[in-house]
Amino acid sequence: MKVSFKKICSSYLDYVVLKQKPQSIRSIKSRISAYILPYFENYKIDDITPLVYLEWQKKIENYGFSYKYKKALHYTMVSLFNFSITFFDCPKSNVPSKVGNFKNNDIPKDMKIWDIEEYEKFIREVKEPVYSALFEFMYFTGCRLGEALALTFNDLNDNCIYINKTISKEYINGKRAITTPKTKKSIRKILISNKTKDNIRRLREYYTTKYDNVNNDFFIFGGDSALSPTTIERKKNHYCKLANVKQIRLHDFRHSHASLLLSSGIPIVAIANRLGHADIAMTLNTYSHALPKDEKRVVELLNSIC
Repeated sequence: MKVSFKKICSSYLDYVVLKQKPQSIRSIKSRISAYILPYFENYKIDDITPLVYLEWQKKIENYGFSYKYKKALHYTMVSLFNFSITFFDCPKSNVPSKVGNFKNNDIPKDMKIWDIEEYEKFIREVKEPVYSALFEFMYFTGCRLGEALALTFNDLNDNCIYINKTISKEYINGKRAITTPKTKKSIRKILISNKTKDNIRRLREYYTTKYDNVNNDFFIFGGDSALSPTTIERKKNHYCKLANVKQIRLHDFRHSHASLLLSSGIPIVAIANRLGHADIAMTLNTYSHALPKDEKRVVELLNSIC
Protein backbone atom coordinates (compact mmCIF):
# COMPACT_ATOMS: atom_id res chain seq x y z
CA MET A 1 0.00 0.00 0.00
CA LYS A 2 1.40 3.35 -1.00
CA VAL A 3 1.72 6.00 1.73
CA SER A 4 0.92 9.65 1.10
CA PHE A 5 3.76 12.13 1.39
CA LYS A 6 1.49 14.28 3.58
CA LYS A 7 1.20 11.44 6.10
CA ILE A 8 4.97 10.93 6.07
CA CYS A 9 5.48 14.63 6.85
CA SER A 10 2.99 14.55 9.73
CA SER A 11 4.60 11.49 11.32
CA TYR A 12 8.09 12.88 10.74
CA LEU A 13 7.25 16.13 12.53
CA ASP A 14 5.97 14.16 15.53
CA TYR A 15 9.28 12.30 15.52
CA VAL A 16 11.31 15.51 15.22
CA VAL A 17 9.62 17.01 18.30
CA LEU A 18 10.99 14.11 20.34
CA LYS A 19 14.52 14.29 18.93
CA GLN A 20 15.44 17.89 18.11
CA LYS A 21 16.02 21.17 19.92
CA PRO A 22 13.27 23.84 19.83
CA GLN A 23 15.04 26.02 17.28
CA SER A 24 15.68 23.05 14.97
CA ILE A 25 12.03 21.98 15.28
CA ARG A 26 10.88 25.45 14.26
CA SER A 27 13.23 25.52 11.25
CA ILE A 28 12.21 22.05 10.03
CA LYS A 29 8.50 22.84 10.38
CA SER A 30 8.98 26.08 8.48
CA ARG A 31 10.83 24.42 5.60
CA ILE A 32 8.28 21.64 5.24
CA SER A 33 5.19 23.85 5.45
CA ALA A 34 6.50 26.57 3.13
CA TYR A 35 8.44 24.84 0.35
CA ILE A 36 8.16 21.06 0.59
CA LEU A 37 4.62 19.97 1.47
CA PRO A 38 2.82 22.43 -0.86
CA TYR A 39 4.64 20.87 -3.83
CA PHE A 40 4.44 17.19 -2.85
CA GLU A 41 1.21 17.00 -0.78
CA ASN A 42 -0.76 15.20 -3.50
CA TYR A 43 1.99 12.62 -4.10
CA LYS A 44 2.45 9.17 -2.71
CA ILE A 45 6.05 8.93 -1.57
CA ASP A 46 6.72 6.04 -3.98
CA ASP A 47 5.65 8.30 -6.84
CA ILE A 48 8.36 10.88 -6.16
CA THR A 49 10.84 9.81 -8.83
CA PRO A 50 14.23 11.39 -9.58
CA LEU A 51 12.62 13.42 -12.38
CA VAL A 52 9.89 14.68 -10.04
CA TYR A 53 12.51 15.65 -7.49
CA LEU A 54 14.54 17.48 -10.14
CA GLU A 55 11.45 19.48 -11.13
CA TRP A 56 11.02 20.52 -7.49
CA GLN A 57 14.66 21.58 -7.33
CA LYS A 58 14.18 23.70 -10.46
CA LYS A 59 11.24 25.46 -8.82
CA ILE A 60 13.22 26.10 -5.64
CA GLU A 61 16.05 27.61 -7.72
CA ASN A 62 13.61 30.26 -8.95
CA TYR A 63 13.18 31.67 -5.44
CA GLY A 64 16.77 32.92 -5.36
CA PHE A 65 17.53 31.36 -1.99
CA SER A 66 21.05 31.13 -0.62
CA TYR A 67 22.86 27.84 -1.09
CA LYS A 68 22.76 27.35 2.68
CA TYR A 69 18.96 27.42 2.69
CA LYS A 70 18.62 25.26 -0.42
CA LYS A 71 20.96 22.73 1.16
CA ALA A 72 18.78 22.72 4.29
CA LEU A 73 15.71 22.03 2.14
CA HIS A 74 17.48 19.18 0.36
CA TYR A 75 18.64 17.51 3.57
CA THR A 76 15.16 17.86 5.04
CA MET A 77 13.93 15.85 2.06
CA VAL A 78 16.72 13.30 2.56
CA SER A 79 15.66 12.95 6.20
CA LEU A 80 11.99 12.57 5.25
CA PHE A 81 12.85 9.73 2.88
CA ASN A 82 15.12 8.04 5.43
CA PHE A 83 12.30 8.28 7.97
CA SER A 84 9.79 6.76 5.56
CA ILE A 85 12.15 3.91 4.71
CA THR A 86 12.76 3.14 8.39
CA PHE A 87 9.21 3.47 9.73
CA PHE A 88 6.99 2.77 6.70
CA ASP A 89 9.26 0.48 4.69
CA CYS A 90 8.83 2.67 1.64
CA PRO A 91 10.05 3.76 -0.82
CA LYS A 92 12.82 1.31 -1.65
CA SER A 93 15.50 3.95 -2.07
CA ASN A 94 16.26 7.52 -1.01
CA VAL A 95 15.51 9.52 -4.15
CA PRO A 96 16.86 12.90 -2.89
CA SER A 97 20.17 11.27 -1.99
CA LYS A 98 20.42 9.72 -5.44
CA VAL A 99 19.63 12.97 -7.23
CA GLY A 100 22.00 14.98 -5.08
CA ASN A 101 22.15 18.44 -3.58
CA PHE A 102 21.63 21.81 -5.22
CA LYS A 103 24.57 23.43 -6.97
CA ASN A 104 26.39 26.07 -4.94
CA ASN A 105 26.32 29.27 -6.99
CA ASP A 106 26.84 31.63 -4.05
CA ILE A 107 29.66 34.13 -4.25
CA PRO A 108 31.80 33.77 -1.10
CA LYS A 109 31.33 36.67 1.28
CA ASP A 110 34.32 38.46 2.67
CA MET A 111 34.75 37.76 6.37
CA LYS A 112 34.78 40.97 8.40
CA ILE A 113 37.08 40.97 11.38
CA TRP A 114 38.65 43.50 13.72
CA ASP A 115 42.35 43.48 14.40
CA ILE A 116 43.41 44.37 17.92
CA GLU A 117 43.71 48.10 17.14
CA GLU A 118 40.15 48.28 15.79
CA TYR A 119 38.83 46.31 18.74
CA GLU A 120 40.57 48.62 21.23
CA LYS A 121 39.11 51.69 19.52
CA PHE A 122 35.67 50.10 19.85
CA ILE A 123 35.90 48.92 23.45
CA ARG A 124 37.15 52.31 24.68
CA GLU A 125 33.76 53.75 23.76
CA VAL A 126 31.74 51.11 25.65
CA LYS A 127 31.02 52.63 29.04
CA GLU A 128 28.29 50.23 30.21
CA PRO A 129 29.95 47.54 32.37
CA VAL A 130 27.79 44.57 31.34
CA TYR A 131 28.15 45.23 27.61
CA SER A 132 31.82 46.09 27.88
CA ALA A 133 32.47 42.79 29.66
CA LEU A 134 30.40 40.84 27.11
CA PHE A 135 32.13 42.32 24.06
CA GLU A 136 35.54 41.76 25.60
CA PHE A 137 34.62 38.17 26.53
CA MET A 138 33.47 37.41 22.98
CA TYR A 139 36.55 38.95 21.36
CA PHE A 140 39.03 37.17 23.63
CA THR A 141 37.32 33.76 23.87
CA GLY A 142 35.67 33.27 20.47
CA CYS A 143 32.48 32.01 22.12
CA ARG A 144 29.25 32.07 20.19
CA LEU A 145 26.79 34.68 21.44
CA GLY A 146 24.27 32.08 22.64
CA GLU A 147 27.00 30.26 24.58
CA ALA A 148 28.13 33.48 26.27
CA LEU A 149 24.60 34.54 27.21
CA ALA A 150 23.84 31.15 28.78
CA LEU A 151 26.83 31.31 31.15
CA THR A 152 26.23 31.62 34.87
CA PHE A 153 28.74 32.19 37.65
CA ASN A 154 28.56 28.43 38.28
CA ASP A 155 30.42 27.98 34.99
CA LEU A 156 33.48 29.93 36.13
CA ASN A 157 36.22 28.04 37.95
CA ASP A 158 39.32 30.12 38.52
CA ASN A 159 40.61 30.94 35.01
CA CYS A 160 38.46 28.36 33.28
CA ILE A 161 34.99 28.72 31.75
CA TYR A 162 32.85 25.62 31.22
CA ILE A 163 30.66 25.92 28.12
CA ASN A 164 27.89 23.34 28.22
CA LYS A 165 24.74 25.15 27.08
CA THR A 166 23.39 27.85 24.80
CA ILE A 167 20.39 30.16 24.75
CA SER A 168 17.90 29.39 22.01
CA LYS A 169 15.72 31.83 20.07
CA GLU A 170 12.71 29.83 21.24
CA TYR A 171 10.68 30.70 24.35
CA ILE A 172 9.39 28.31 27.00
CA ASN A 173 7.03 29.68 29.67
CA GLY A 174 7.92 33.22 28.64
CA LYS A 175 11.67 32.70 28.89
CA ARG A 176 14.20 31.91 26.19
CA ALA A 177 15.02 28.20 26.20
CA ILE A 178 18.44 27.03 27.34
CA THR A 179 19.61 23.95 25.45
CA THR A 180 22.76 21.97 24.84
CA PRO A 181 25.31 23.61 22.51
CA LYS A 182 25.47 23.27 18.74
CA THR A 183 27.47 20.00 18.73
CA LYS A 184 29.02 17.61 21.27
CA LYS A 185 32.39 19.18 20.50
CA SER A 186 30.94 22.54 21.52
CA ILE A 187 30.83 21.32 25.11
CA ARG A 188 34.26 22.40 26.29
CA LYS A 189 36.36 24.12 28.90
CA ILE A 190 38.42 27.10 27.82
CA LEU A 191 41.00 29.15 29.66
CA ILE A 192 40.42 32.88 29.98
CA SER A 193 42.87 35.68 30.61
CA ASN A 194 43.33 37.32 33.98
CA LYS A 195 41.74 40.49 32.61
CA THR A 196 38.64 38.62 31.43
CA LYS A 197 38.37 36.93 34.80
CA ASP A 198 38.67 40.30 36.55
CA ASN A 199 35.93 41.71 34.31
CA ILE A 200 33.61 38.88 35.37
CA ARG A 201 34.49 39.43 39.05
CA ARG A 202 33.71 43.14 38.73
CA LEU A 203 30.40 42.30 37.06
CA ARG A 204 29.41 40.23 40.06
CA GLU A 205 30.29 43.13 42.34
CA TYR A 206 28.22 45.41 40.10
CA TYR A 207 25.20 43.09 40.40
CA THR A 208 25.36 43.30 44.20
CA THR A 209 24.53 47.01 43.85
CA LYS A 210 21.41 46.17 41.81
CA TYR A 211 20.06 42.93 43.29
CA ASP A 212 19.63 41.28 46.66
CA ASN A 213 21.08 37.81 47.19
CA VAL A 214 23.33 37.59 44.12
CA ASN A 215 24.31 33.93 43.71
CA ASN A 216 26.10 31.58 41.33
CA ASP A 217 22.91 30.96 39.35
CA PHE A 218 22.96 34.54 38.08
CA PHE A 219 23.77 35.00 34.40
CA ILE A 220 27.26 36.43 33.98
CA PHE A 221 25.99 38.73 31.25
CA GLY A 222 22.70 40.07 32.52
CA GLY A 223 22.29 39.14 36.17
CA ASP A 224 18.84 37.77 36.99
CA SER A 225 18.08 37.38 33.27
CA ALA A 226 20.31 37.10 30.21
CA LEU A 227 20.83 40.07 27.92
CA SER A 228 18.66 40.38 24.81
CA PRO A 229 20.48 39.69 21.48
CA THR A 230 18.58 42.51 19.77
CA THR A 231 19.68 44.97 22.45
CA ILE A 232 23.27 43.73 22.18
CA GLU A 233 23.15 44.25 18.41
CA ARG A 234 21.84 47.77 18.86
CA LYS A 235 24.52 48.60 21.43
CA LYS A 236 27.24 47.18 19.19
CA ASN A 237 26.10 49.28 16.24
CA HIS A 238 25.96 52.40 18.41
CA TYR A 239 29.48 51.97 19.77
CA CYS A 240 30.86 51.15 16.31
CA LYS A 241 29.65 54.53 15.12
CA LEU A 242 31.11 56.29 18.16
CA ALA A 243 34.47 54.57 17.65
CA ASN A 244 34.40 55.13 13.87
CA VAL A 245 35.25 51.49 13.16
CA LYS A 246 33.67 49.27 10.52
CA GLN A 247 30.49 47.46 11.41
CA ILE A 248 30.88 43.75 11.99
CA ARG A 249 28.34 41.13 13.01
CA LEU A 250 28.25 39.79 16.55
CA HIS A 251 29.40 36.43 15.16
CA ASP A 252 32.42 38.21 13.68
CA PHE A 253 33.79 38.67 17.20
CA ARG A 254 34.33 34.90 17.04
CA HIS A 255 36.05 35.18 13.64
CA SER A 256 38.18 38.04 14.96
CA HIS A 257 39.32 35.91 17.89
CA ALA A 258 40.31 33.03 15.61
CA SER A 259 42.18 35.37 13.27
CA LEU A 260 43.96 36.97 16.22
CA LEU A 261 45.19 33.55 17.37
CA LEU A 262 46.20 32.47 13.86
CA SER A 263 48.20 35.63 13.26
CA SER A 264 49.98 35.00 16.56
CA GLY A 265 51.06 31.51 15.49
CA ILE A 266 48.71 29.47 17.70
CA PRO A 267 48.35 25.92 16.24
CA ILE A 268 45.17 25.32 14.28
CA VAL A 269 44.30 22.28 16.45
CA ALA A 270 44.30 24.44 19.59
CA ILE A 271 42.09 27.01 17.87
CA ALA A 272 39.62 24.33 16.70
CA ASN A 273 39.34 23.00 20.26
CA ARG A 274 38.90 26.48 21.69
CA LEU A 275 36.13 27.33 19.22
CA GLY A 276 34.39 23.99 19.75
CA HIS A 277 34.52 23.01 16.10
CA ALA A 278 33.39 19.49 15.28
CA ASP A 279 36.66 18.82 13.44
CA ILE A 280 39.78 20.63 12.35
CA ALA A 281 38.64 20.65 8.70
CA MET A 282 35.91 23.12 9.64
CA THR A 283 38.51 25.46 11.16
CA LEU A 284 40.81 25.15 8.15
CA ASN A 285 37.99 25.76 5.68
CA THR A 286 36.77 28.81 7.59
CA TYR A 287 40.09 30.48 8.31
CA SER A 288 42.49 29.24 5.63
CA HIS A 289 42.71 32.78 4.23
CA ALA A 290 44.02 34.02 7.58
CA LEU A 291 46.76 31.43 7.98
CA PRO A 292 50.25 32.97 8.10
CA LYS A 293 52.10 32.82 4.81
CA ASP A 294 55.23 30.78 5.55
CA GLU A 295 56.82 30.70 2.09
CA LYS A 296 59.90 32.54 3.38
CA ARG A 297 60.38 29.97 6.15
CA VAL A 298 59.97 27.14 3.61
CA VAL A 299 62.72 28.58 1.40
CA GLU A 300 65.00 29.16 4.40
CA LEU A 301 64.54 25.53 5.43
CA LEU A 302 65.24 24.23 1.92
CA ASN A 303 68.35 26.42 1.59
CA SER A 304 69.66 25.06 4.90
CA ILE A 305 69.21 21.48 3.67
CA CYS A 306 70.30 21.75 0.05
